[in-house]
Amino acid sequence: MNYHPFLILLLLVFVTNLDVGFTKTHHSNTTCSENDQKALIEFKNGLIDNSNRLSSWTGQNCCKWDGVFCDEKTGNVVKIDLHYKNYLLDGEYPQRVFDNHAKNFLGGELSPSLVKLKHLSYLDLSYNYFSSIQIPPFFGLLMNLRFLNLSCAGFGGYIPKNLGNLSRLEHLYLGGCYGYVIGPGNDFRVDSLSWISKFSSLKFFDLSQLVIEDTKDLWNSINMLPSLLSLNLEGCYLNILPSFTQVNFTSLSSLNIHHNAIGMSFENSSIIPPWFSNLTRLMNLDLGQNNFDDPTNVLEKLSSLRVLDVSNNGFGDSLLSSLSKLNNLVYLDLLGNDIHFSSLHLLGNLTSLSVLKLRYNVLKGLIPEGLTSIFCRLSVLDLSDNEISGLLPTFIRDPSSCLENRLKELYMGNTKFSDFFPEGMSMHKNLEVIDSTNSLLYGEIPSSISKLSNLRFLRISNNKLNGSIPSSIGQLSNLEELDISENLFTGIVSELHFAKLSKLMKLHLSKNKNLVLNVSSNWYPTFQVKEIGMTSVNVGPNFPQWLQKQSILDTLIMSDANITDMIPNWLSNITLFMTTLDLSVNKLVGGISVLCDAQFLKLIDLSKNLNLEELRSLNLADNSLEGEIPSSLGDLTIRFLHLQKNNLQGKIPLSFQNLTWLERLDLGENKLKDVFPTWIGEKLQSLELLRLNSNQFYGVIPLELCQISSLCWLNLAGNNLYGTIPSCFGNFSCGTFRGPGEVFGQRVESFMKGIPLEYVGEQILLLRILDLSENKLVGGIPKELTKLVYLQYLNLSRNSLNGSIPKKIGDLKQLESLDLSHNKLSGSIPQSLASLNYLSYMNLSYNNFSGPIPTGNQLQSLDDQSFYVGNPRLCGILIKKSCNGNGTSHVNEQTPQGDDHDQDVDEHKWFYAGIAPGFCVGFLGVLFILYKTRNRGVVHVFQCMARRL
Repeated sequence: MNYHPFLILLLLVFVTNLDVGFTKTHHSNTTCSENDQKALIEFKNGLIDNSNRLSSWTGQNCCKWDGVFCDEKTGNVVKIDLHYKNYLLDGEYPQRVFDNHAKNFLGGELSPSLVKLKHLSYLDLSYNYFSSIQIPPFFGLLMNLRFLNLSCAGFGGYIPKNLGNLSRLEHLYLGGCYGYVIGPGNDFRVDSLSWISKFSSLKFFDLSQLVIEDTKDLWNSINMLPSLLSLNLEGCYLNILPSFTQVNFTSLSSLNIHHNAIGMSFENSSIIPPWFSNLTRLMNLDLGQNNFDDPTNVLEKLSSLRVLDVSNNGFGDSLLSSLSKLNNLVYLDLLGNDIHFSSLHLLGNLTSLSVLKLRYNVLKGLIPEGLTSIFCRLSVLDLSDNEISGLLPTFIRDPSSCLENRLKELYMGNTKFSDFFPEGMSMHKNLEVIDSTNSLLYGEIPSSISKLSNLRFLRISNNKLNGSIPSSIGQLSNLEELDISENLFTGIVSELHFAKLSKLMKLHLSKNKNLVLNVSSNWYPTFQVKEIGMTSVNVGPNFPQWLQKQSILDTLIMSDANITDMIPNWLSNITLFMTTLDLSVNKLVGGISVLCDAQFLKLIDLSKNLNLEELRSLNLADNSLEGEIPSSLGDLTIRFLHLQKNNLQGKIPLSFQNLTWLERLDLGENKLKDVFPTWIGEKLQSLELLRLNSNQFYGVIPLELCQISSLCWLNLAGNNLYGTIPSCFGNFSCGTFRGPGEVFGQRVESFMKGIPLEYVGEQILLLRILDLSENKLVGGIPKELTKLVYLQYLNLSRNSLNGSIPKKIGDLKQLESLDLSHNKLSGSIPQSLASLNYLSYMNLSYNNFSGPIPTGNQLQSLDDQSFYVGNPRLCGILIKKSCNGNGTSHVNEQTPQGDDHDQDVDEHKWFYAGIAPGFCVGFLGVLFILYKTRNRGVVHVFQCMARRL
C-alpha cells in the first residue's frame, strides 16, 4: 500500500487529539488499584511474550508498567497500548519484515480479565500475531471503550457481532496487513454488518483487507454513521457502489476504496455515483485500482480534496478537465490512466499541487517546455515507465530556471532519456530521491553530487554511466540506498566512498566489471546494511572481513567476485536470518556447514566455485528456499544432495544427469512438478537413496528406474503417479550404504509405522525402505517384491491396487513395517506373515480382505483392531469376530485368482483333511474314558451330546 503523507498527517492530528483527551503519562505518582493490577497480571499470564516486552509488568503500581496508562486523579487504568512499534520498518518486503520481527510479536490467548478494567477506554493490540484466533466475545463487554485497534494482529474467523455493544467507540480499526502471504495479516470474515449501525459516535473506521460477504448490508450500515470522518475499505473485494438517494455520512473527510473490483463486472456501472457530490468535506479520496471509466461531473464538485488517488482506472485525458477546478489539491496519483502530454496543461490551475505521479501512462517523446511551470512547483514528480525520450528537461538540468526550487523526489526510471548525468542536478538542494533506473544516461557522476546533503536514495542502475565513482559520494551522510549497478564504472571504490554513510541500508555495485573494491582488512564500516549486491565486481581475493560486522544483513549477492578463499566460519553469524545468499562463480574452498543454522534462507547459490570440486555433501534441507533448482548444481562432483522440505518449484534440472557419482538425492517435500524423469534411472546409477515424495510428479514409474540396482531407499509417495508397480523393482539388490564418514548432519524423514520418523547421521545407513504410497497406482502387488529380502519398511497405502497379497511375503524376513491400507486388495491374509519376527507395525485397513487373520509370533502383538477396519469379510481372534466352521467368515466371497487362489485351495484341503483324523481320535478318547469310569453321569452327558450331533 502507498501511504499518502498528507493522509497520515491528517490521521495523526485526530489520533493525537484523542490521546490527549483521556490518557495520562505513567511517570506521575499515581498508584493503580489492586483490582486493576490483578486483572492485568491475569491478562499477561495468557500472552506469549518471547522477547520479554512486558518485563516491566512487575511490582504493585501498574501505572508505571510499559503500555499501561492511568487516570492521574483516580488511578484507574484507562489505556492499554501494546502495539508493536517497529513493525513497518521496510514496507517494500512485508513478508521479510514479518520473518525478521516475528519473535517480537505478542501472541497467545486474551484473558477476559480485561472486563474487570471498568474504566478502560483505549485498547491497542495492533501489529502483533495471535495465530488466527477469533476476537474473543468478551470484547463486547468493554463498554467504555472509545478506541479499539486490532488491525494487523493476526486475528481470524468471523468478527463477533456483539462488538456492536461498544456504543461509545470513536475509533475502530480491524484492518489487515498489506502484502503478507503468511504472518500477521488478519484473516477476518464478515457475514453481517448490521451491528455497525449502533456506532453513532464512530469517527474512524478501518475494515481494509476483510472479506465482506454482504456488500449491501455494509453500505446500509455505514449510511447510519453520521459522525464518520474516515472510512477505509481497501482490498475488501467490493464489486459495486450503492446508489444512495440520501447520504447521511456527509461529514466524511477521508474515503479509501483502493484495490477493489468496482466496475470490473460487465453488469455493474463503472461511473462514480452522483452521491459522491454530497461529500463536500472530503479531503482524501482513494479510488485506485478499480475500473471507473467516466469521472462525470462529480470530482470537480469535491473542492475540499487535497489528496486524490485514481491510479489504474483508465479514465483517460477526460479526467484532467474534471480535476482542473480542484484548487486545493496537493497530492495527485494518475498512474496507469492513459494520460498524454497534450492534456497535462489542464493541471496548470492547481497551484497547490506538490505531488504528481504519472507512472505507466502514454507519455511519449520530449517533455513540452510548456509544462515547466507546473513541474517547477512540485516536490515529488514521478515520470517512470513512460516512453519519454530526448534530453532531460531544463528544470532538471538547471533548477535556476524555476522560480522556486522545491524538488525533493524525482523518479524517471524505465524511460528513454538520453543525456549526461547533469552537473546542475547538485543544485537541487532539497533533493532526497533520484531514481533513474534503466534509462539511457551516460557520462560520469559529477563530484558536486556531495552538495545534495539531503539525498537518501540514489538509484541509477542499468544506464551507461562510466568513469570512476567520485569519493565525494561518501559525504552524503543521509544516504540510505546506493544503487549504481549495471553501468560501465571503472577504478577503485575505497573506504573514502563510505566515509559518512552511517545510514546506508542498501548497497548495490553489481555488474561493473572493471570496478575494484579495495578496502583494508581491518576496515569496518559505520553502516549496517540489509542488502549488498557485488556481482561481477573485483572484491577478492580474500573473503571480505568487514561483512562479519553486518548484523542485519538480509541479502548478500557476491557472485563472480574473484574470491579465492575459505568460506569463513563467522559467515554463520550473518546468515542466521538471511533469506538470500549468492556466492557462485568464485573459487571458494572449505565446507558449508556454517550455513546449517540459517533459519530463513530462501535462495542460496554456491555453484561454479572451481575449488569446490572436492565438495561431496550439500545439505540445505528444511529451509525456505524458493524458485527453481539452479542448473549449475549439476556441475558439482557431489555424492550427497539434500534439498528436502523447501519451497522449490519447476523441474529437476537436466544438468543433474551429470551427477553420475550421486549416491543420495533427496528432493522430497517441495513443489516440483514434472513428468517422472526417465533419465534418473539411466544416468544416476550410483543412487542408494532417492526421495521425491510430496511433490507433483506425474506419469508412470519408468522401467529405467530398475537399472539402479543399488537403491536401498526409494520414496515416491505423495505424487500423482499412475500405472502399475514395475515388477523389476524386485531386482534392487541394495547392499550396504557407502560413505559412513560423510553422513554427518544429514537428516531424512519418512512416514513409517504410522508416524513421521526422522533418521539422522549413521542411522540412515541402516535403513531399507520402499514407499509408493499416496499415488494413483493400479494393478496387483508384484510377487517379485518378495525378493527384496533386505526390506524393512514397505508402504503401498492409499493407491488403487487390487488382487491379493503375495503368499511369499513372509520371505521379507527383515520387514518391520507394512502398510497396505486404503487400496482394493482382496483374498486372504497369508499365513506366512506370522513368520516375520521383526514386524512391529502392520496396517491392512480399508481393503476387501476375507477369511481368518493369521496368528502366531509377532502378529499376536499387533492387536490394534484399527489395522483391519474396513475389511468386513475378515474374522479372527484379533478383531473379536468368530469365523464359521470351515475357518472362513460367513460372508460369501468371489473366488480369488492366481497364486493366492492356489494358496487358499491348499489351505482348505489341509483343513478338511485334518477334520476326520481329529474327530476319530477324539471319539476313541471319550469311549476310553467311559470304559474306565463307568460313570452313569458321564454316560448321560455323552448321550446328550450324541443326540445334538
